[in-house]
Order: sequence, then C-alpha cells, then structure tokens
Amino acid sequence: MNYATLLLFTLFCLNVQGQNKVFAKEIVKTLTSEEYAGRGYVKNGHNKAANFIAEKFKELGLEGFDSDFKQEFQIDVNTFNGNSDILIDGKLMYAGVDFIVDPSCPSIKGKYDLVWLNPKIIGNTNKMMKFSSKDFKNSFLIIDKTGITDSTQLNFLNEMLYNPFKAKGIVVVQNKKFTWGISKRQHNYPIIYIQKNRISFSNKKIELNIDATLKQGEITQNVLGYVKGTEKPDSFIVFSAHYDHIGMLGSDAIFPGANDNASGTSLIIDLARHYSLPENKPKTSILFIAFGAEEVGLLGSKFYVEKPYFPLEKILVQINTDIMGTGDDGITMVNATKNPGIYEKFKKINEEKHYLKKIKKRGQAANSDHHPFDKKGVNAIFLYTMGGSKAYHDIYDTGENLTLSKYNEVFQLITDFIAEYK
Repeated sequence: MNYATLLLFTLFCLNVQGQNKVFAKEIVKTLTSEEYAGRGYVKNGHNKAANFIAEKFKELGLEGFDSDFKQEFQIDVNTFNGNSDILIDGKLMYAGVDFIVDPSCPSIKGKYDLVWLNPKIIGNTNKMMKFSSKDFKNSFLIIDKTGITDSTQLNFLNEMLYNPFKAKGIVVVQNKKFTWGISKRQHNYPIIYIQKNRISFSNKKIELNIDATLKQGEITQNVLGYVKGTEKPDSFIVFSAHYDHIGMLGSDAIFPGANDNASGTSLIIDLARHYSLPENKPKTSILFIAFGAEEVGLLGSKFYVEKPYFPLEKILVQINTDIMGTGDDGITMVNATKNPGIYEKFKKINEEKHYLKKIKKRGQAANSDHHPFDKKGVNAIFLYTMGGSKAYHDIYDTGENLTLSKYNEVFQLITDFIAEYK
C-alpha cells in the first residue's frame, strides 16, 4: 500500500469512527487563508466563505431549503478596502500592529498637528479654559489614559472621545493588545488607537491616508443544510456557528478569525459530515446553520428567527458554537442556568467520560447567535472553549496559532449528548 492510499484509508477510518481533526484543520486553514480576506466585507471575503460552506454541504449530501443552501439578507457595514496609512513625524505605523482605527472611522487624508491633553489640568479652571480656547480644527487631540487611576480624570478623558473641542480627530494611546471590531455606521470624525511605545510627547505631526466606505444594503447570507431524521423528520436539532469575521484594515492587515470563528464553523461542518454518514443518520432531523453578519450585531441569526424555514417550535435544542479552537481549561455553557437539564446532561457525560477539565455554567448573555433564538423561546445554549490562545479580534488569530487541542473531546461530548438527548 503506497503512502497516498494509506492516507486516504486513514482518513476514511477517521470519518467512520467520528470526529476528524485533520478535516477540521483543513477547513480552518481554508477559511483563514489570505484569499478569504478575514471573511469580512472587502475583497468579497464573506461571500467566498459562504460559497465554500455551501459547497461543503452539497458535497456531504445535505438537503437545503434553497437550491444554493443560502438565505440572503441585507446589511450596512463600514469597510476599509483601500489605503490605511499613518505616519507620526514621518515614521510609518503598521496597521494591526502599531495602530487600529475605530470601526466607524470615516475616510481622511492629510497632515495635522498633534495636541496632547494633559490630565493634570483637569479641575484647574484657568488651565482648562486656556486649553479649550485653542483652535483644534487642524489638530488631532491625543488622549492617554494609561497609568491613570483617578476616576474623575478617567471620566473626563472618556468624555473627550465625543470630541467636544471639535478636533479634526482623536488619537487614543494604549498599552494593551488591540481588539478590533466592525460597525454598521460611519462617524463624522476619526478615532485612531496607537500603541504607547509608538508615540511620545515629542511628536508633533500625524499624517493619515485612510479610505473608508460605508456599504449600504450589502447582500450577505446565512448558509443552511440539514440531514433528515429517520423517525422525526419534522423536529430539528440545530447546530450553528457564525462564519463571518471582521475582514481587513487596509491592504495588509488581515484579521483571519481562526478561533473566532473558523473553529466553530469547522466543527459544525464536521458534525454535518458525521451525521450524513449512513451509519450515523439521526432519528431527529439535524439542521446546520452557518450564520453571516454575527460580528455586525448578530444580524444573520436575528434575520433567521424572523424568517425561519419552519416554525421555531419545531426546534428541540439549538447548540451554538463559537471560539472552539482550544479547550485546555474546559468549556463554558451560556444559558446553562436557564436550561439546567441540558447543562446537567452535558456535565454528567463529561464526568463519566473525562473529556474536559470542566463545563463552566453561565447565565444568559447576548454574545452570540444563540441569543435571538433564546429570545424566541427556543432551548438554546452557546458553547465556547477556555484556555490556550488569547488572540481575539486581532491579526494574530491565525490558523497556525490554533491548536484545536480538545477538538476531539468537544466533538465527542456533543455527539454523546445528542445520542442521549430526548
């Protein structure tokens, strides 16, 4: 038997037995590749990801409510699909490493003065009047909250983010990791976040060339496929995960979103592979939903619960998976306190099989795509792993940095739960 045949045989055996970490890693590798541009709304990243998932559902023989497995909807989203350049006194700053922009940042191009706001003037009427009398229309106001613990000063500096002096823009200095996001709107002045080690009191000028485009009515989609139950085809168990991420900042800074949430997407595709096999066909129908626009405010799941393909009362349980790439410290179950029976069954299986260190109980939270279902009365839980990589909404959340250390155990825990779920 040659190597290629042996590899194929090994993969076949893994497919039959259950989870397939090799399969999952390939999914993560694809979804986090440069071609998918952070699965956001530049370079067609979100559509490329949706097409890939739909093709996987088709390959696995899943049934769809639509011929292309897609449920389209429209969103508004601010994007950065051109230049994203900043220089401080002629020194180039690198997007995602040295700086990020506020997700609602508008386009801006030009060279401006830097004006530092010294927190020590707060409470000094004369100094405050002198400072506020300046003309800021060609200046960026610099706000540095690092090392400040006085609540009065902190509150004042937070108020400055609303730009009461009508500055051309705001620079916020920070000394912690960047955590970026995405916005449905565009502000009328830019806010730039810069690492403390890249700017100092001696700096006088900032030069910016940032292209921002507010896309209105952008068409995106959920991707849905299901395996029909052999005994209860009209009742559904739902597995879900969002496939979108936050895209790119300019031409170079890609936010790959491996843990959040290529990991959860790979898990539900692997579960679809598992339940599509003849020997694993479920008694109850299982629906797999890859949601779009979660990062824009749970828009895909909110759209689905308003326009479901069948009555939501037919859903026995929804298991939403997000940040599934580690698990060294166990998993957390959101909505565990609202669904104690589901939590106790997961906990019992885990204690018997010793899959994970613990299953942490958490209450309700509007932090992923389970929430719109929960609000509609569906038995919905949200699972995410703990431990391992700290990369999140940054350029370092890459496939290479993702271990999938407890992937097999999480997969087995979920399938054991489904086997016992009544």
